[in-house]
Amino acid sequence: MEKIDLLQRKILEDVLHQYEVEKVVHIKPTNTRAWVIDDIYVLKSNEIRSEFDKSILLSRLLLSEGVPVIEYLITKDNEPYVFRDKKYWCLMKKIRGVHLDPFEGNAKGNGLLLGRAVAVVHTALKGIDGKIEVWDNDFFSELSSLIIPELEKNGATFDSAIMDRIFAFEPVYRTLPRQIIHRDMHPGNLLFESSVFTGYLDFDLIQRNVRIFDLVYLGCGLLVVNYKDETRLRQWREIFAGIVQGYSELSPLNADELDSIPVLFLFDEVLFTAFFFSISQPEVAKSCIEMTKWVHANISSFLPQWKKMVRTEYGFDICR
Repeated sequence: MEKIDLLQRKILEDVLHQYEVEKVVHIKPTNTRAWVIDDIYVLKSNEIRSEFDKSILLSRLLLSEGVPVIEYLITKDNEPYVFRDKKYWCLMKKIRGVHLDPFEGNAKGNGLLLGRAVAVVHTALKGIDGKIEVWDNDFFSELSSLIIPELEKNGATFDSAIMDRIFAFEPVYRTLPRQIIHRDMHPGNLLFESSVFTGYLDFDLIQRNVRIFDLVYLGCGLLVVNYKDETRLRQWREIFAGIVQGYSELSPLNADELDSIPVLFLFDEVLFTAFFFSISQPEVAKSCIEMTKWVHANISSFLPQWKKMVRTEYGFDICR
């Protein structure tokens, strides 16, 4: 990002003054609406106040459940935001930590860390259900109303066997455990310090849906590109087995959830294909099509390995 000019710095300092942050040395923009202040705070702006209201409420609810998330600070006037320059501004404490690279070090151990982190936030999100308004999403409504029309508009087609498998999954999908999920679960939204989990980021996409999707989304994101490299693919298998085991140690998965993993991988890639077409990135969309085909040809063969790999030395079984 480019450095901020003097006028913009003056506006930012005026806003920070309302939060009793008087001495500021470093202001680093991370995008056009967010700045890191002295590596201690994060300042964000938004023209729409209601978007902040939901984030502030969610943060307070999760903090009350003991979950490490961004904390929104209060102004001198006991307000959660400042209105300045036709925008709303919020100041948050920056969470310490870095993003974990699951392919560095012990792959299975890293997967366990990630899976446990997902289970902890799921427990908290389940506990606050009913206290915050969220979108109650339905994958099959999304498929018919958004995904398929976008694919057709761009002339993208999948083998009928792929789509038949997805459509045949609907009755099982209706029976899977549902709750509020993060919906954007990837390593960039999880922070660690020396293998100790320190916090969650970015709850902008939370919705009510099948809980297993957060695990699939996490695993699918780690598989991108890496599925073409045999060494990385072997590591990924260990990582994902750890994710599933780590999650189920704290929140046991049932047999239907485990068996749903392959088809949800397929759905996730079809979803991403449509998404990248919708934001005019056809080359990325085409790479998603390629990965979808690979997933369909290969992912089912991994399922028995997951069932074996998620058992610990003392006989732990995720399907309990």
